[in-house]
Amino acid sequence: MDSNLETTAEPQSHKRLIIVTWCTLVWGLIIFGRLVQLQVVEHENLANRAKAQQTKELSVAAMRGQILTRGMGKLAMSVPVDSIHVTPLKIPDVDFAVSLLSTALDLDPQDVERRIMIARRDGRGDLRLKEHATLEQVDRVRSFRLDYVSIQGTGRRIYPKQSLAANLLGSLNGDGQGEGGLELSLNEDLAGLDAKVLVERDSRSRGYGRKYRDGAPTAGANVRLTIDEGIQFSAENALREALHEGNIPFGSLVVLHVKTGEILAMASWPTFDPNVRVQEKGEIASRVNNAVSVPFEPGSVCKVVTMTAALETTNLRSETPIPCGGRVMWILGRDIHDEHAYGVLPMEMVLAKSSNLGSVYVGMRVGKENLYDYMRRFGFGTEVAAGLPGESAGVLYPVRKWQPDSIASVAIGHEMMTTTLQLAQAAGIIANNGVWVKPHVVLERQEPGQAPEKEPVPPPEQRIKPETAIKMRRMMEQVVLEGTGKAAKLKGYTSGGKTGTGKIFEVGKGYQRLYNSTFMGFAPVSSPEVVVVVTLNRTSKLAGGVAGPVFRKVAQDALRILGVQRDIPDAEPAPTAEPALGAGAGEEDEEQEEREMNLAQVDPNLVAGPKAPNFKGMTLRAVLQQSAAAGLRVEAVGSGIAKRQEPPAGAVLDATRRIRVVFSR
Repeated sequence: MDSNLETTAEPQSHKRLIIVTWCTLVWGLIIFGRLVQLQVVEHENLANRAKAQQTKELSVAAMRGQILTRGMGKLAMSVPVDSIHVTPLKIPDVDFAVSLLSTALDLDPQDVERRIMIARRDGRGDLRLKEHATLEQVDRVRSFRLDYVSIQGTGRRIYPKQSLAANLLGSLNGDGQGEGGLELSLNEDLAGLDAKVLVERDSRSRGYGRKYRDGAPTAGANVRLTIDEGIQFSAENALREALHEGNIPFGSLVVLHVKTGEILAMASWPTFDPNVRVQEKGEIASRVNNAVSVPFEPGSVCKVVTMTAALETTNLRSETPIPCGGRVMWILGRDIHDEHAYGVLPMEMVLAKSSNLGSVYVGMRVGKENLYDYMRRFGFGTEVAAGLPGESAGVLYPVRKWQPDSIASVAIGHEMMTTTLQLAQAAGIIANNGVWVKPHVVLERQEPGQAPEKEPVPPPEQRIKPETAIKMRRMMEQVVLEGTGKAAKLKGYTSGGKTGTGKIFEVGKGYQRLYNSTFMGFAPVSSPEVVVVVTLNRTSKLAGGVAGPVFRKVAQDALRILGVQRDIPDAEPAPTAEPALGAGAGEEDEEQEEREMNLAQVDPNLVAGPKAPNFKGMTLRAVLQQSAAAGLRVEAVGSGIAKRQEPPAGAVLDATRRIRVVFSR
């Protein structure tokens, strides 16, 4: 009985042992398999998850490079600041987070909640809640020790000169990237390279160690401009005063160094303070650089190109008589108007008096192909490419698109569009003896720890003959001395230039009684140093009276700042009586002498109106020059030397102020 029980119990205990052994083995295999899964199969994934819990990757922005004037004055610079970021998807209690963070950061609670909810809805992993936090705000947030809040270093852009050159500089958007001006075009150079930093955290999300993942951030390059701070200040002041005084909505001004092509000043109105972010869409208009982005019909300033083309492609010369007729002439099926009836003028006085009729005559002598060619030589219809965003190429239609009367329009600056910078480039060619030098605004760039590098510029090009440029400078000097640009006359310096008054065309309304008034000029005449072009848009006055004085103020200041030696006395000599040019005693006949002697005995106080000068013995060119300077109308008959005139010398002229002069050889 006992032996049977023992034999029965032994197999049962053996079975239990086997079962336990197998269970242990299976359990061990399960554990081993799990370990293999954790340590081998899912090792990388689990390691990354652990790393994510123990470390946090933050972006460290590089310091943005400075923008400097040619004198090393700071126009734009960055200072280190902190920004406050949140991870929206990790916020457990939005209401609590909004209440805490809005109070700590002095933000509107409703705005904070709205931004967080939008970020959660969009699944964003990062939201910058406060861009430029103060030290007190940073300390408050740091004391909360919230795992969904991070403090990141960044740079704050500061413009110490505020609105000075603002339209040229542009500004930054909310992401710290350029949104206009040089901040946009030079963004890659200025921005530098950001870096990633790993922050190790303890179980309570407190940071205790930092290391860069791929190296420290690299600061952006410093960029030195050609802008002269003093000349820029003068340009903006003069432009602003003229616009306010004339109730003119916008305008622009460019000062160019003749020999180098360096842009010494570029002003635009309206302007803005780049330290202030754009709040409304309407503010964008004030941030446009009108000098490069707003093309317009230039009007008579383009007569300079017409006259230049005539000197090089025809037998016309500065002294050549040009028929200007009356105030209106029917040409190519359209009316061409002049402000005054000029009769016959030498070509240089056609430019000085800005005769449309005379200029159209010259343009027709040049021909449309030659006129188009010279417009292109002076840079019209193509971008200057001075490194500024939003630049307009203007409008210059190819000859195949010209209408039969287009040559009459283009010759006087219509049926085309240009910018203030393009006009400065064109005037620079005349001032620089026919040599084109590319206008540019960047002088040099300097990478961190390296020497400055000069900005490369293309080689100069001879666009017109040197002798042509010299003749054109003398003709443009007459514009200031005797023509429409007298308000642009400088003190202590000779100057030359050209006025331009282009009527504004509006679709559906035609040409309005509003103008784009422009003056482009240079000084001194014999060896120009600066070109100044000013454009006032939508004025009710002609260019000579509104744009000329702005040129005078800015050019005067620019020459003084650059230390250019004066080439004429400050005070003009007192006028003295001079005999009529070209009249010789031996050439007077007895009848003429008797008339002059009788007239000389008349009391001048009893004579009203101007007297006829003595043209006898003078060449046609001399007669035209003297009559144009005196505002007299001459009817020239024949050629050679003046033999007779009616009325005679010394006679009182009537209201027409017309003199008939007979020439013979």
